[in-house]
Amino acid sequence: MNTLEKRNKFIKIVIFLILSGININLAVSLELWTKSAGRAAVAVFMAAGFVLGYVLVSSFSKRQEGRLKRHSFLWALPMAASYVLGCRMRRDGTALSGAGELPLLLLEILLLAVPAAGAVAAVLAGGSGRRKMQAAAGPGQVCEAGSVRGEEHRAEKRRKEIRVWLVSAAVIFLCWLPVFLAYYPSVFAYDAEGQLYQVIAHDYSTHHPLLHTLFLGAFFRLGGGLFDSYQTGMAVHSLVQMALMAAAFGYTLAFLYRKGVRSGLRTALLLFYGLFPVNSVLAVSTTKDVLFSALVLLYTIYVFQMADQRESDRDSAHDLRISGGRNPVEGLRFWVLYVFWAVLMLLFRNNAVYAFVLTVPFLCTGLYRMKKLNAGLWKKCLLFSLTALVLAGAGNAVLKAATGAQNGSPREMLSVPLQQMARTRVKEEETIPSELRQELERYLPSEWVFAAYNPYLADPVKNRAVIHDDPAGLIRTWVKLGLKYPQTYIDAFLDNSVGYWFLEDRTHARIYGIGTESGFGYLSTDNRTMPAGCEILPYSFLPGFRAGMERIVSDNVYEKLPVIRLLFAPAFYWWMLCLYMAAVIYRRQYRLILPAVFPVIYYMTLLLSPTVLIRYMYPFVVTVPAICCLYFGLYHAYGGEKGRISVL
Repeated sequence: MNTLEKRNKFIKIVIFLILSGININLAVSLELWTKSAGRAAVAVFMAAGFVLGYVLVSSFSKRQEGRLKRHSFLWALPMAASYVLGCRMRRDGTALSGAGELPLLLLEILLLAVPAAGAVAAVLAGGSGRRKMQAAAGPGQVCEAGSVRGEEHRAEKRRKEIRVWLVSAAVIFLCWLPVFLAYYPSVFAYDAEGQLYQVIAHDYSTHHPLLHTLFLGAFFRLGGGLFDSYQTGMAVHSLVQMALMAAAFGYTLAFLYRKGVRSGLRTALLLFYGLFPVNSVLAVSTTKDVLFSALVLLYTIYVFQMADQRESDRDSAHDLRISGGRNPVEGLRFWVLYVFWAVLMLLFRNNAVYAFVLTVPFLCTGLYRMKKLNAGLWKKCLLFSLTALVLAGAGNAVLKAATGAQNGSPREMLSVPLQQMARTRVKEEETIPSELRQELERYLPSEWVFAAYNPYLADPVKNRAVIHDDPAGLIRTWVKLGLKYPQTYIDAFLDNSVGYWFLEDRTHARIYGIGTESGFGYLSTDNRTMPAGCEILPYSFLPGFRAGMERIVSDNVYEKLPVIRLLFAPAFYWWMLCLYMAAVIYRRQYRLILPAVFPVIYYMTLLLSPTVLIRYMYPFVVTVPAICCLYFGLYHAYGGEKGRISVL
């Protein structure tokens, strides 16, 4: 190494050290806990952050491939922005105090994006070593489709796959059994009370999905009619739901086995499904989000199979071998099941319809670009997706006619606008022009709006706002107010959705309160009150175990566990999905973006929801780890040109 090279290396080291020092000091200024923590704790945090920042920045600088650097930095920017905006909202109550702070905000994001890019680059470049592709059963020659030996091999593979399915489902079910006994007969919380009131009074509404209301009501009536015990009915509901969820997760693990994902990743996913408290507690919960999440998982697996049309002869031969000598998506059975899962998914969540309608054009366009691999696939997808939409619409109409259900309120769609108007009323009351304040008074009266406004929960304002008399006038007032107070509107949106994108957010775990006594916290485990004679009385067979679980989901003790607490953050699964998309795009494996289309669009609908709860993000909790295991365990590891599946 000559003198010039040594000097350049020394200059780089100095720059990295300075940048690391600036970044860790920036993090200290953004983090609230550093203001009250002891000097020793802050010093340890700064030292660890300085070392980590230096490692990430220097490793990013040493990357030779310019495309990797560009992609990593572009994906790191929104990650850094989410951290800076989240910290500013938590610290200052606003993302931007004034226009003069905008350069500083952008500078903070750019500075923190550099170490973030180092972390992203490590994910994108990881596992790039070349190794031979291997079928799920191990290496071996592809058997001819028509030979006796080939038929025997396919039958044996199919038996192994079914065995993986059943064993995985049984293991997951057994892992959940202690939770069921601890929370016997069920976690009777969330919307259960309101839905069963509809069943008791025969006064139905589409506010909640009718199919789930009837599903829940069927077990309630079963308990009262057959067992003379509504508790027993809810216990049967819990067991049936546990079996359905375990079967869906077991099928997912069998699918990973079929595709050749290595056993280590499959075991990790099995343990996640079986032992992660969110999965076990929600498995015995009465909320509609549970079964809907399983349906999203199954739907995504079927979309993955459409995208998984690999060009390699070896890969194609493997797929044909395990599917009986033909491509699975060519068979009618595949499309019948695709329609079946899609219809159920649409019937179990009202806002899923909007996401599905927007997904279909993207999905068909992507499949059309794959016409060299499968010319007619996009036509089949379009036909059967439209069929699913028609059947779901018809099914919902039949259920509505049969129950005489009334339409739900449009208030749900106004959660964010009403929050923005309420925040402006609360924060800017003294500066609002009198004429505009009078208009605002018609929809959000001062007699209650100041006490009702909660920056993280739209329900108190949404449920009391006066909108039916003049909805057009409300929209006009919303526009006028937004033009005058744009920053307040931005802050209202950020606060209302913060848990969906900020990893360190804790407000989502305190929306309704916190503590074992109330049953509120990260998950709701309170027992809802029912009319006299219809009570659901809890009885824990494992009170000690229940107390331990309550420490996690009601007292939120998981927040004290470094790193592990990230698994409980709703935003974690969004950023995991972003890393999946980043890897797919960087590797030019564009077809594999298709399984992420529905989750991404559905996520956009969540940003407009009344609040942030982990049950709203539960489809991501169960789906994103599965598709990440599929990609990073099967495709990403092969790297280079061999890793490129097909360019759309």
